[in-house]
Order: sequence, then C-alpha cells, then structure tokens
Amino acid sequence: MARKAALSARKRIKHADIVRGFATRLRQLRHSRGMSQTELATRAQLHWTYVGRLERGEATPGIDLVARLADALGSSLGKLLPDKAVDPLPLLQKQAKARFELVLGRGNAASLSLLNAFLMMLEESVRRGR
Repeated sequence: MARKAALSARKRIKHADIVRGFATRLRQLRHSRGMSQTELATRAQLHWTYVGRLERGEATPGIDLVARLADALGSSLGKLLPDKAVDPLPLLQKQAKARFELVLGRGNAASLSLLNAFLMMLEESVRRGR
C-alpha cells in the first residue's frame, strides 16, 4: 500500500516545449499516414502505450528511437523534429479567451462578480510584472 501511495505522489515532469512540438509532429505524421498507434508501435518495435505517452508529450525518446519512429513512418528524422520550440502563448490566449467568453455569456451575477474580483487581482499582478 505504501508503494502505491509513493507512486501516486510522484510529480509529473514538465518537459521542454520541444518535447510537446515533437509529440504534435509525431501524431500529425502518424495520422497523415493513416496509421494507428498500435500499427506504429509494431513497426517501431514499441509498446502501443508508449507511443501514446510520446504523443502526449509525457515521454522523451532518445535519438535512436526517433530514428526508428521516422523509419516506421516512412519519413525522415528531421520531419519529426519541430523547427523551433513551440510557443505556448497563442494556445494559452485562445483557451483563456474561450473560457472568458463562456463565463461572460452564460454567467450569473455571482459568477460574474467572482470573475471581476479575479480579473482585478490578475490585472494588478500583470501591472507589477509578475
């Protein structure tokens, strides 16, 4: 039981943006080839759950594994690597805007009051450069 608690208490590693970029490229390339995760895993001699972890950016493969994945996809190693680190700002802005518009459009007086209080604190934090 103690081992199970220790495993669940383990923190997730926050990987660099390039890992998320690789994950996105891997998924896109696999989809463009009409392959399932299982098929890619079989061709690259991996377990299909590991392919899922790679596509979610939860695991970082070594360069030898990236080469095996490229071969399994009938692609070059370079096509799996992002051109530059992925900037998370545009995605975060899009998510924040969608959530804001949802609350603004459907919120009642209590939720809008809470939103205004939160925005005032956030605005102050932004002004101070935090």
